[in-house]
Amino acid sequence: MQSRISSSTSFLKWLAALIPPISLALLSACGGGSSSTSTQPPPGNPINNVCNSGTFSGSPASSTPNTYFGMHIHDIAQGTPPVPWPSTISLPGTSDTVQFGGLRLWDSGTGWAEMNTAAGTCDFSHMDDWVSEAQSNNADILYNLGRTPNWASSDPSDSSCAYADDVGGNGQCWPPTDLNSDGSGADSIWIGWVTSVVSRYKGQIKYYEIWNEWNISLFWKGTPQQLVRMTQDARCVIEGPPAAGGSCNSDSTFPNGTGLDPNARIITPSPVGSQSNLNAAETNMATYLGAQAGGMGPASFVDVIGFHCYVSTQTVGDYPIPEQVLTVIDDLNSILPNFPVQGDPVFCTEGGYGQVNLEGFTDPDLQAGFLARFYLLQASTNVSRVYWYAWDQTSTDTGALWSSTTGPTEAATAYAEVYRWITGATPSACTQNGNVWSCVLTRSGGYQALAVWDGDTGSSCYTSGAPTCTTFSIPGQYTLYRDLSGNETAVPGATIGISAKPILLETSALP
Repeated sequence: MQSRISSSTSFLKWLAALIPPISLALLSACGGGSSSTSTQPPPGNPINNVCNSGTFSGSPASSTPNTYFGMHIHDIAQGTPPVPWPSTISLPGTSDTVQFGGLRLWDSGTGWAEMNTAAGTCDFSHMDDWVSEAQSNNADILYNLGRTPNWASSDPSDSSCAYADDVGGNGQCWPPTDLNSDGSGADSIWIGWVTSVVSRYKGQIKYYEIWNEWNISLFWKGTPQQLVRMTQDARCVIEGPPAAGGSCNSDSTFPNGTGLDPNARIITPSPVGSQSNLNAAETNMATYLGAQAGGMGPASFVDVIGFHCYVSTQTVGDYPIPEQVLTVIDDLNSILPNFPVQGDPVFCTEGGYGQVNLEGFTDPDLQAGFLARFYLLQASTNVSRVYWYAWDQTSTDTGALWSSTTGPTEAATAYAEVYRWITGATPSACTQNGNVWSCVLTRSGGYQALAVWDGDTGSSCYTSGAPTCTTFSIPGQYTLYRDLSGNETAVPGATIGISAKPILLETSALP
């Protein structure tokens, strides 16, 4: 997702997500991969792109809130007007605040193209502000390394790339010019960039993500082999060669050695899909994990499987259905056993209800219900982090939870409430009985809760105001219930009305 490009470009990104991606192997064969070798440096003559920018002196969060909850923020204190950190905002009708444990830096003025403006030249001042802000608010940092600078792009004239009308210029969706389509080449521009970032922020940034939504041409027009090579080189710069006899690519030269920050972790490039193409994360992750550069695949070079968990529709009146995220996750999980990545954590590094104006999904009750269901459902799977997009936004169509004109949304309150439901609890797999969905949450001391909602997406239920559509029989052990506004009351009797907005039935008061 992107906040700093034109609305038409943003629409094209989502339109592209609806169309099954063109084979990147075919793209390369047709001349759509890396540009011709005429722009590449002579063999054996790597470009020196190491920025000598010193070391950032910070204090990483020693204890973070629930790291299952992640967030994107576009502007913070430097914005006009300044954007407040979420936990500093009072939500109407509750003492809760929006808390999260992880910040993903994307669309935050910290892209590669925005900071590495020439070979060996970097300006990390804005990045320093973000790292300081996250640390002072007890959030760890996920940094996406993507967006090739114009000066380094293998097609610097391509204005169809995302952010072409923003800082960084054309060509940001292409690989660096010293990286061949088969993954060979010096790759010194990328190695220098990663070396510069990690040298400055070693011990300060916990996760490095290789690329954003690479299966959409707005963000990537290279090949899977190039992404694999970039993963290999990033791993060797950041953590060092993989264990069990693994080695770095023989084409690579590392000016500052390898293993600059062995405690940091590498996240795969994250693919994205949509309601009409829910298996895009599965198919593109299989393509990436099955590709090779220098005779090696990426699996041993990564620590975390990253994907984007949008289920947007892009069709007026056809609202996003949060339960479809289970299809995305099940499809993704189905291919992981085919590669040596078993046991790797799975992160949704970006997700939300997307560009809601295109679908007419603007009702605040439905948005609150979507967000709660989205987080509850993924908590019951093997997904261990979900980064919401986004806290703030300049327009009203991209999942914003706060704006400078209206303040926090109803969905922001739902976020804070579901945070309370999940934090400290052990979720069981959510189950479906007809249109009724339920998720059991247990805690030590005998506390048990049941999150329940009506998943009917018919026009009479999934509509303005999220009306009650079903009567639910309350199991006898539950004596209280909470709503998404944080109100906790006694159950009204043997049954209760439910809607698209989850409620939490409880055996005792929420700790």
